[in-house]
Amino acid sequence: MRAEQPFSATTPRPPLVAGPVIALAWLLFSGFMVLLIFGQNLSAGTPTDWREALGGRLLHGLIWGLLTPVVFALAARFDLTERRRWLPKLLAHAAASYGLTLAYRLVYAGAMDAVGALPGGFSLASVVANANNWVPIYWMLLCIAYAVQYRERFREGQLRAAQLETQLVQAQLQALKMQLQPHFLFNSLNAVSALMSADVKAARRMLAQLSQFLRLVLDGADAHEVTLAQELHLTRLYLEIEQTRFPDRLVVAYDVTPGTEGALLPALLLQPVVENAVRHGLAPQAGAGELAISARQQGGRLLVQVQDNGRGTTNTAARGIGLRNLESRLATRYGPDYAVTVDTAPGQGYCLRLSLPFVAAAPAGQSLVTA
Repeated sequence: MRAEQPFSATTPRPPLVAGPVIALAWLLFSGFMVLLIFGQNLSAGTPTDWREALGGRLLHGLIWGLLTPVVFALAARFDLTERRRWLPKLLAHAAASYGLTLAYRLVYAGAMDAVGALPGGFSLASVVANANNWVPIYWMLLCIAYAVQYRERFREGQLRAAQLETQLVQAQLQALKMQLQPHFLFNSLNAVSALMSADVKAARRMLAQLSQFLRLVLDGADAHEVTLAQELHLTRLYLEIEQTRFPDRLVVAYDVTPGTEGALLPALLLQPVVENAVRHGLAPQAGAGELAISARQQGGRLLVQVQDNGRGTTNTAARGIGLRNLESRLATRYGPDYAVTVDTAPGQGYCLRLSLPFVAAAPAGQSLVTA
């Protein structure tokens, strides 16, 4: 990935408004003034001097079109939106407003006199005396410059806020994933340690399964979302490790509706849920434990269910670290657009249901598809 270059004082800033936009704006303004002069003369019954009306307005727009970037540059150089040294900047703009307006009137009057379209002829004293009448144009352009500058700053602020929010979400997801991975690793190593004295072959097989599991986890360490098929694959590896440890005490059934395997969900979402069901729902009871994992699509939702036949409890509001992490990750990823429900009763086990937006993973180069 190409790193962005930081902005420095030597990096040229793009103009506030592109040159073609400035030219088009003044051309439209000049056309409007020509129509206005023609309409006034027509209503008064006065013939229109097209050299002065058309040529003069176009020349007016041309000169101010060339001066507009200068005004915008002065607006940035002497920024009145900053409180520091406000008075000197205001005086600089006052001087610039008269100086540029005087230059405009001298060029305009000289050009119009050259083609014989200036009433009364050219008079330097008259140009200097009347230049202040056109000073408001400078201040109008200055206000436009600050309005455009404010808009750009607002958009940049929104972009920075969005980038910071994205970085925060990624950091939160990564922190939550880091809580889950060591938790599973330590539990699995404890299970291997318990098997070493009873069944060495089973312990070796369990280490191989754990190695495969960790390899897949590390390969996707930077992925915040995976497909349901990938998540189920990791979950199967975990359950195979548990079945190696308790070959006669764990029966697993899967019911995954075709078409749901490509749905996206946060990485390492199901494995902690299944681990919680095995360790706290099934392990404490005597006899065989049954675990059922199902997934289906209903409208625009992905519905996932993990159910065991463990002892259950009367406290349906209890939330351990696994469920708290689960809900934190879902809230970070989906906001309020998710649902987690837990049904349990003594002797009836636990049933955890997830409802997530169904977002199908798209082929490379294509956008995601939301059902």
